[in-house]
Amino acid sequence: MRGIGVLLRRPGCPSLASVSSLSSRRLWFSSTRSTLCPHQTQATQQQQAEGALKGSKKKQAEDKWKLPDSPARTRFAPSPTGYLHLGSLRTALFNYLLARATGGQFILRIEDTDQTRLVHDAEQRLFDDLRWAGLSWDEGPDVQGPYGPYRQSERLSLYDEHANQLIGEGKAYRCFCSPEDLERHKQAAHESGESTAYPGTCRSVSLEESDDRASRGEKYAVRFKSSEKPIIIEDILYTRYRKREPEEDFIIRKRDGFPTYHFANIVDDRAMKITHVIRGAEWLISTPKHVELYNAFGWEPPKFAHVGLLVDKERQKLSKRHKGVDMSWYKDNQIPPEALLNFAVLLGWSQKSGEPDFMTLQDMIDRFSFKFSKGDIVVSFDKLPYLHEKHFEHLLRQEPPNLPRLQSYLIKPVEKMITAVEDARVGTPKEDLEETTVHKIPLPSLARPVPQIQESPASAQDYILHALRTAKSVKPDLELFLSQNRYAFWTIPAPVVSHNFDETPSLLHATLDGEEASPSVVMRFIIEQLSDIVSSKEAEGSPEEKTEMEEWTAEKIKPVVDATVKAVSVSDPETGEPIKGAGGYKFLRWALLAGDHGPGLVSVMELLGRRETMKRLITAYKVALEKENKEKDAKSGSFAIDAIATGLGLALFDLF
Repeated sequence: MRGIGVLLRRPGCPSLASVSSLSSRRLWFSSTRSTLCPHQTQATQQQQAEGALKGSKKKQAEDKWKLPDSPARTRFAPSPTGYLHLGSLRTALFNYLLARATGGQFILRIEDTDQTRLVHDAEQRLFDDLRWAGLSWDEGPDVQGPYGPYRQSERLSLYDEHANQLIGEGKAYRCFCSPEDLERHKQAAHESGESTAYPGTCRSVSLEESDDRASRGEKYAVRFKSSEKPIIIEDILYTRYRKREPEEDFIIRKRDGFPTYHFANIVDDRAMKITHVIRGAEWLISTPKHVELYNAFGWEPPKFAHVGLLVDKERQKLSKRHKGVDMSWYKDNQIPPEALLNFAVLLGWSQKSGEPDFMTLQDMIDRFSFKFSKGDIVVSFDKLPYLHEKHFEHLLRQEPPNLPRLQSYLIKPVEKMITAVEDARVGTPKEDLEETTVHKIPLPSLARPVPQIQESPASAQDYILHALRTAKSVKPDLELFLSQNRYAFWTIPAPVVSHNFDETPSLLHATLDGEEASPSVVMRFIIEQLSDIVSSKEAEGSPEEKTEMEEWTAEKIKPVVDATVKAVSVSDPETGEPIKGAGGYKFLRWALLAGDHGPGLVSVMELLGRRETMKRLITAYKVALEKENKEKDAKSGSFAIDAIATGLGLALFDLF
């Protein structure tokens, strides 16, 4: 009790001794369980306040990331002075996702005011690349809409109207300074260490004089009268931004009559009712110009979100020399557009914690928010192969199948490689065959293609798709896929089956139903069990029942295979210990795939078909029997007689 009394005797806390009766003491202890002393109360209140502050900040952040409740109108406004690249695709994607996620509209606008730098095919390439990527727009030069035209070069009268409005209101003025005069001023100011900003030479020219000089054909630009103090702009990511220095009187209409980007941009965004602008952080420094123009017209600016600049590992801005910048790189490397969009969306945008990186375009729409990253975004292509593979898997699982995508990215590339391998196999002289490898496949390891590949182009393509769907996984390296699954497409030469038998010594240590059994006996047993499926066409019943029984499907094969392989076990040749798992699978993998790793054997049997499966099993049986006969110093040419003698029957061999 002494220790408790000392503990409780703190400033502001009653001592135990001051509580007289036992009942009072009990009551006092009871009250102290729920009522803290001032020191404890103060600490708890501070913790609660800190927790509330953290919760408040988290709530503020979540509110900042939240999308608007009303439909957003967004735009992608590229200049046809170059081609679509990774950075501009990301900008288009973010604006597209915002529009689709809010039930709004996504507009494509061509900003072609810089007539001196136009690339003749850039506009069409922009359309083609955006469509290839899977992005569509609700309004644009090729689909029109209520706020067209959608090329700035076709909207010059609108810009003139608004420039003249500002001139008339005294918010802009004509600048008659020649480019040579301006360059001389910059040079002199630079040499003397003064500001090279426009000195305001024509700012004091009266409107009357300005009108007169313009009417006489004197060339001029139009400059905006900027605020004398830097203005503050609002941004979704940066909250508030202000430059240190005020803007100079910047040009809004050039001497050639075309508007500058800054001016046409805000006039068009207003006219097209754009509500949100998502663009690269390099435009943040220009946004005060835009907001000043909005203010001058009395317009409310759209909501801005400036996302991080894409840079390389050396923190240099991505340029054409970097791989993966131009869209052609993705097309040349057979990267599907869905994988590219998935890769691009993760560059500077974060989804909720725990969500997978793999996303379809619809997933991106469903998960989209304003949770962008500040600062530069270092682009690493390490994740691209993973996303590439995941989108291949999705493409192969998709129902109904997306046949155009499957043809472009999987079926036709595999078919082309098969043709190249087969042409080389048939056309290479025998003396050179041993040394020849095509698409990572040694040609001596192959016999003829499986029948499904040879029947017709349509049959071959259907079979290739079935093989792709059967595979465990399909890596972006389709050449590797083909080499690892070669025996799905070519039959196996008997010497290869024989060689692989020698490389699998556990086959010589097998038991069947607990009794020692030679490899040929095990293979005979497997063939006999599976021949029951083959022989089902002899079953009685209606034609419909016979057809159903003749189907060689995984559902029909699996129970027979499961029962068959469980009857077989194999042991380690060195230790004599049984090898875990049904030993029959070792025999099946040797016979069907020459021991290669691959997908489940039931799936392989369904893929190969009844006839090819049984042919391979019988070839393996013959190889095993030959080796056993040689072991007994028997003659080598008596396979058919041996087969009949072992009870398989001539009919089965005739069938295959």
